[in-house]
Amino acid sequence: MQNSSNPPNQGRANLELKPSESDILKGIGDWLVQNILPPPWTVRQGQQNGVATEEMPFAIMQIVSRNRYATNSRRYNPDGSVTLNKPEKLSVQVTTFGEGAGNAVSLINTMWRDADAVAWFRDHLPGFAPLYASDPRQHAFTTAEKQYEDQWSVDLVADVLASVTKPGQSAIHLGMETVTQADNLHTTTDKTK
Repeated sequence: MQNSSNPPNQGRANLELKPSESDILKGIGDWLVQNILPPPWTVRQGQQNGVATEEMPFAIMQIVSRNRYATNSRRYNPDGSVTLNKPEKLSVQVTTFGEGAGNAVSLINTMWRDADAVAWFRDHLPGFAPLYASDPRQHAFTTAEKQYEDQWSVDLVADVLASVTKPGQSAIHLGMETVTQADNLHTTTDKTK
């Protein structure tokens, strides 16, 4: 109950969606490096400014879509906070460059749809599960030196249960003053009938 001695929460809540985009890209990058792409392959997050191009062969990842597929669910926690869960389908495009790029994308496509990938992400990135991958696509790529290089991409689609925890409102901590005020309330009835 809000009154002068118990005002509503002031200020902004410090909310954070989990897993974050950074968590997701780190998880996929770790999965690629640890399970799929052997050295000398390197993996990097896309859309970064001021970063030199990697030595070939390399892969770049970037999130290309996030689509909600159901209404939020809500969980009330023992500490009074509320956790909102947002189920969504997320797509990450992985683009490979250099010799063997087509084979690398085909291997990524194959392994993403395997039970081992699901188990790996269950253990390393809670709330995230591989669903399916698009067919590999080849793109034209010419270097600054006007040399052709292999470039292929695949979209990895995953199920993400994104969650955010926020402060909740509750009446767990009512003071005696509030209870006394409630006891002293008087009701009047209309006696004009």
